[in-house]
Amino acid sequence: MSAEKLVKETKLTIGISLFVSLALFITWFIFETTAISFTNSKAFLALSLIPFSAALASFLKLMKIKKNPKIIVSETDERLVAEKNQADAKTLKVLQGILFLSYLGYTFIIPEDTFKSFGWWVTLCVLLFSLLAPIIFRHMMKET
Repeated sequence: MSAEKLVKETKLTIGISLFVSLALFITWFIFETTAISFTNSKAFLALSLIPFSAALASFLKLMKIKKNPKIIVSETDERLVAEKNQADAKTLKVLQGILFLSYLGYTFIIPEDTFKSFGWWVTLCVLLFSLLAPIIFRHMMKET
């Protein structure tokens, strides 16, 4: 991948992430300042932090690339890519463990919400997706 293409891609990611973050922040601000009632407008403020942090991470990546353009080699080197994939796999395993503990904690701490609460179902679905997605994606990759 060329340096110009990577810089352009990173700038696009920053722009889109900031746009989404700003849109969510403005939505929160409108709900807070007007008489429009929404059950929990703070959710928009919390959600605006996710794309903002993605934009910040992309900006740091862009600064790293501009400071040292040879860093792009590390993104195409097979050994470094394999190392990155191993780190991603270990991160997924840690997140799966955290999701499992969250699911168990939610179920045992608030047993009356089991099968009734939206949060319980979301936690269960995310946990199951995190467990099944690698198998499904591996199967899809073998077919192509």
